[in-house]
Amino acid sequence: MKGTPLTIAAALFAGFLSWWSMPVAAASPQANVSAAELMLFEEPVVTGAAKHLQTTAEAPSSITVITREDIRRFGYRTLGEALRSVRSFYATSDRNYDYIGVRGFLRPGDYNDRILVLVNGHTYNNDVYGQASLGNDFGIDMESIARIEVIRGPGSALYGAQALFAVINIVTVGAAEAPGVQTLAETGSFWRKRGRVSVGHSFRNGLDIFGSASVLDLDGHDNLYYAEYDAPETNNGIAHDVDGERAANFFLSASYRDFAFQAGYNHRKKEIPTGSYGTDFNNPDNQTTDSRSFAELTFQRQVLPSVGLTARAYYDGFYYDGDYIYEGIDNRDLAESYSFGGELLCRWDVFPGNALTAGTEAQYHPSARQKNFDDPTGDVYLDDDQSFNNWGLYLQDEWSLLSNLDLVTGVRYDRYYDRLGDWSPRVGLIWRPLRGSAVKLLYGRAFRPPSVYEQFYETPVGDPVELPNPDLGSETMTTYEAVLEQQLPGRAEGTLSLFHYEIDGLIDLTSIDDGAAIQFQNLQDVQANGVELEVRVPIRDRFQLRADYSYQDARVEGQLLTNSPQHLGHASLLFPLPYGAEGGVDLAVVGRRLTRDDNHVGTAYPVNVTVNFPEIYGFRFSASGYNLLNQTYDDPAGSEFLQERIEQDGATFRVQLGYAF
Repeated sequence: MKGTPLTIAAALFAGFLSWWSMPVAAASPQANVSAAELMLFEEPVVTGAAKHLQTTAEAPSSITVITREDIRRFGYRTLGEALRSVRSFYATSDRNYDYIGVRGFLRPGDYNDRILVLVNGHTYNNDVYGQASLGNDFGIDMESIARIEVIRGPGSALYGAQALFAVINIVTVGAAEAPGVQTLAETGSFWRKRGRVSVGHSFRNGLDIFGSASVLDLDGHDNLYYAEYDAPETNNGIAHDVDGERAANFFLSASYRDFAFQAGYNHRKKEIPTGSYGTDFNNPDNQTTDSRSFAELTFQRQVLPSVGLTARAYYDGFYYDGDYIYEGIDNRDLAESYSFGGELLCRWDVFPGNALTAGTEAQYHPSARQKNFDDPTGDVYLDDDQSFNNWGLYLQDEWSLLSNLDLVTGVRYDRYYDRLGDWSPRVGLIWRPLRGSAVKLLYGRAFRPPSVYEQFYETPVGDPVELPNPDLGSETMTTYEAVLEQQLPGRAEGTLSLFHYEIDGLIDLTSIDDGAAIQFQNLQDVQANGVELEVRVPIRDRFQLRADYSYQDARVEGQLLTNSPQHLGHASLLFPLPYGAEGGVDLAVVGRRLTRDDNHVGTAYPVNVTVNFPEIYGFRFSASGYNLLNQTYDDPAGSEFLQERIEQDGATFRVQLGYAF
């Protein structure tokens, strides 16, 4: 069973290239334009794959770019919603946080700590849990995003920790893309209320400034039913009016000559309707508060004709406050941290066709504190404050061996907690046998050091108790991938990818001492094989179709992973409507997934539809419907829930009215 999809895909890989090579060669448009110029004109560009601007065909990775127009046309409300539309990605929610799975891997209860999220190259995962925020706790408005670069595969050779499955680089708009004052108001299901304003201006002296701010107030479901709590003392399983959410975002960016600055702040509070961690069910005081802040100053200059220098200095802050009610007592679970860091990067064009990138990065974490106590009794169960450093050195060489053959090699060494050292190599061979064709053979190794939470969190009371493990080691992931990117007749594009990855020393929570305690340990090894196929077709004027399918088989000790669909698919269609309007339909299909109790949740196929109307006197209006078929589907739940599965939202809607001046 495990070998069958790869065998079929290998045959497809060879046949795909031979079948389309003749038509593409024969249809060579614009013969007076070089292949490189044609690629630069037509290909999306990315900066996150190699820390410099390049086309997706040149990048040593399999990449998807979600543009600003995609975000608008498909009505994505959060980063998680945008990512769930991407080949080999799928999303889950536990009605508090949003999570993203990649290539069949998303353990219930994880913290998105195996993908690395960047904002204009700035690491955005927090330093207590290693968590990447994807919902309304992300902090950057979707309207402030110019593009989302989804870079699959290990990225530790350039970025260090967390970059196991993907690097997600968020590139924000500037004054040129969003000039003047732009305002927005929206409403929708569950009495959604959101307002946003942005200001962008380019001064004559070269100073560009962009700023945005927004607030969100969402009442949530009036009633949510959970059969596991169906008893008179727990309101017959009905969580009433305990699903609200509030959030505020602020973002500022500026550039002047060789300098660039960015800063952001987010504050989000979410009520918890599920009774997680055994809390009092249907209590509105069960809630989490998350806050994220950062600031970064960047200097970039071409110091010599062949040498470019980039220097960054930054600050990050994180705050989490969980209120969990047990028999009327408020158990407060706190995490708070702040850190400082810097990076120095040099890019040297050694000789024509060869470029060397070398850099070093260091971070100082004066305080990463976790505290757990009861309020108002003051009983303290945990008060741990860690101070630590981490640093890394990296080197990457990009060499055009032939006019159609590039070799990318790189390695990075990282040191964490003064006790863990990890090497992260990468090799990419990119062959362009025909115009519009790119064959990529990729190898990489990535690592994830244990988070502060996994090493030092402790609950000395409870059944079972949770014990710390300060000797926890890093988990590592090795990936092998073959990618074919092919231009097809009619300006269509196709991608075929085969991958295999292995995770060694997977960090997981396990029972010890005959079930009396639990602890994070390096326990299991994971192996996975998969194949991905995607086609993008511009049908005719203002029509565009995209479809993809992924098969993945991810197993631990021969058993299929929980929350791991073997079949994934997406389809999206953009089409014109009368009077200059345009519509977008987005479908995600997530196959059956195994739950923690060896049951299954069924196939999910939510359909989203968005209609955008043309601008009239500075006003823009759009309307979106989500899960428009009102499908009832569930996501597997983690061990912190009494429920085995969490039901997701049925049909919902959102309308927006914007005005620019």
